[in-house]
Amino acid sequence: MFRQLAVLLVAIGLTAAANPSTGSCLCVTANSVNVRDAAGLSSHVIASASHGQCFKFNGGILTKDGYKWYELQDVNGHHRAWIASNYVSVSSASHCSHTSSGTHSGNFATGLVSHACLQCICQQESGCKPIGCHFDVNSDSCGYFQIKEGYWQDCGSPGSSWKSCADDLHCASLCVQNYMKRYASHYSCPATCEGYAREHNGGPRGCHHSSTLSYWSGVKSHSGCHNVH
Repeated sequence: MFRQLAVLLVAIGLTAAANPSTGSCLCVTANSVNVRDAAGLSSHVIASASHGQCFKFNGGILTKDGYKWYELQDVNGHHRAWIASNYVSVSSASHCSHTSSGTHSGNFATGLVSHACLQCICQQESGCKPIGCHFDVNSDSCGYFQIKEGYWQDCGSPGSSWKSCADDLHCASLCVQNYMKRYASHYSCPATCEGYAREHNGGPRGCHHSSTLSYWSGVKSHSGCHNVH
């Protein structure tokens, strides 16, 4: 009896501590998790969220099919969406912040590449706008960072699709972060904005190719990017 009571008290304590407040920032802790249009395993999957992606908590909490579900705001164009609480944790509000500027720099994913460096690469690729796809070097390049499908696959295929991820600033920048995490140290690329920018432009070994030097010059030419790290 005592043991059952102790377990119950622990469970109650964990439940209370686990409930975030409305507006909290929730970040995905699993490699990939389904986001649904309603709480429950029988509801429709409307997106796939990847490790490190963060969303604002909309306040809804429901228990269904053995899971506690949290309601999220603005997931890949969906104003309301639901995710199992097992796969998210409360994080710093800055991970979910948005700015009113055209660049939306507060929406960049965190990782090896600084937000300042991401901003400069983003400016070079698209003016940091969701410009869709353009044919470039034998295939389409899409979105904020002009990501090709192979690049998206190499970065772990975050989001619901290549093109939708490329046109979502957080998802696209998460793809860049994942790509650098996968390849930069493996190919001995410098942990600098130059190293990351040239690798982004030229592929896994791009930091060593002389052909990517002009790209880096272009990145540095943007306002505030001359001494970016």
